[in-house]
Amino acid sequence: MISTIKQNNFKTIIIKILKGVAVVLFWLFVWEMASYLMARDNELMRLILPSPAAVFKKWGEIAFTADFLYSVAKTLKNVLSGFIAGAVIGSALGAITHYFRIFDGVLSPVIKLIRAVPVVAIIILLYLFFKNDELPMIIVSLMVMPIMWQTVYDGLGNFNRELAEMAAVYKLPAAKTFFSIKLLSLISELLTGAVNSLGLAWKSGVAAEVICLPDNSLGTILWQSKGNVDYDEVYAVTLTVIIFSLIFEILLKYLLKKVVERTKYA
Repeated sequence: MISTIKQNNFKTIIIKILKGVAVVLFWLFVWEMASYLMARDNELMRLILPSPAAVFKKWGEIAFTADFLYSVAKTLKNVLSGFIAGAVIGSALGAITHYFRIFDGVLSPVIKLIRAVPVVAIIILLYLFFKNDELPMIIVSLMVMPIMWQTVYDGLGNFNRELAEMAAVYKLPAAKTFFSIKLLSLISELLTGAVNSLGLAWKSGVAAEVICLPDNSLGTILWQSKGNVDYDEVYAVTLTVIIFSLIFEILLKYLLKKVVERTKYA
């Protein structure tokens, strides 16, 4: 019985992998055809949309150089540190504005305003006040924070009333009720919010780097490549950002699955 279940799970994984590979190959074919058709009448158009082979060749040339690896590390630091800071601050503010109405009235409009303002406008405004190396992390934090705030705020507002009544019947302290019941019920929502905000963290972080041009970052390489009309490198750097974004999204989703399973069977 167990062996059959393992075999079925293995087959399911293999099918998912094959489907994923098929989708990737399809879009690579579309990309190749688009590049070919654009360059058929004007070879200069290949500069704007190089073929997948040209991009992967360029990526192989730069991916393992010391300067590029240092830039990857710096962008990773900016994005991940900003993501963590934004998630922690947003979650804390979500709880504070839920439990204390005075803070809700004061802070909620500001958080909603941050969420509504275009990220480019925020980058340009804050560029006047912060150093180039500091700004990407701050921008990422500001983009992630409203999402996590909304997740916690709504999650606490939609908390199961029966569980709250049970805690009241057993006269559980407020702190124990929050950490033992409410926080556990929020875990899956928190991790879902984190997954949803991770993609925005990468986009906003790299966008901030492109505008403020800190030393040794992927955003700076993008800007320099564009200025040098080296679109092979532009696509290669973009490919790197996509790969790391997908890796961390997969890791977060895996964590989500494990935490939800533990919560369910705890």
